Amino acid sequence: MTSTLSYHYETMGRVLAFLVERGLSTTDLSAGNAMEIMTERRGDEAVVLKTFADVLKWMHSEDIIRVRKLSENVGGAYTFLGVQLTAKGIALISAPHDKELGGSIERKVTEAEGKKLDSSIYAKIGEIAGGFAGGFTKSISSG
Repeated sequence: MTSTLSYHYETMGRVLAFLVERGLSTTDLSAGNAMEIMTERRGDEAVVLKTFADVLKWMHSEDIIRVRKLSENVGGAYTFLGVQLTAKGIALISAPHDKELGGSIERKVTEAEGKKLDSSIYAKIGEIAGGFAGGFTKSISSG
């Protein structure tokens, strides 16, 4: 079994792949999308929805995605309205990650031509995103 952090990385990778396929179009993400995007799930539906929301909130707070409006629904599920990659998110998906992915995240997702990638690839994409967010923050604070 993988760690919780690895599971969250995988979730982040799946969300990024979903957004890459949409380009700069805004999209709404809700419980239905969570169940569609998170094909590898841990726990019951409530746990899956919480993980999905927690990962999206983190991506939003790290400026990887923009969210026009966040609303909490009855039962604790969230709807993220107007989700879109930010400039930082575009830089993340466009940057070469040759050692890890053999190219950019965008290229890896595009080459899959709509097919699902291996879970380990999604986890690697999420891990890269986490490191990218941390590195970006570090470069700003040391500048």
